[in-house]
Amino acid sequence: MTITQVSDETVRTTTLDIIVDELELDVEPEEVDLKADLIEVYGADSLGLIQVLARVNKQLGIRVPREKAVDLRTVELLIQQILDIRDGKDGDQ
Repeated sequence: MTITQVSDETVRTTTLDIIVDELELDVEPEEVDLKADLIEVYGADSLGLIQVLARVNKQLGIRVPREKAVDLRTVELLIQQILDIRDGKDGDQ
């Protein structure tokens, strides 16, 4: 499967699964607030965000540059960035 074949829903569900696992959240993936700040609400630190990005790369084959981690403060922003990269709109692949 190429990155352009990864559906929006696959990006969303996989990213939520990764966030819950990597940040050790005590919620189900579908309970994650997409607009919540990953650092302030979910307690992510820079290492946690980089680990999330590494797993996104490994599981979805979509590379989000590490330097973008500080700008991707919400789940919604992260998912949109992944979709933009998948669609060739932003970042390196």
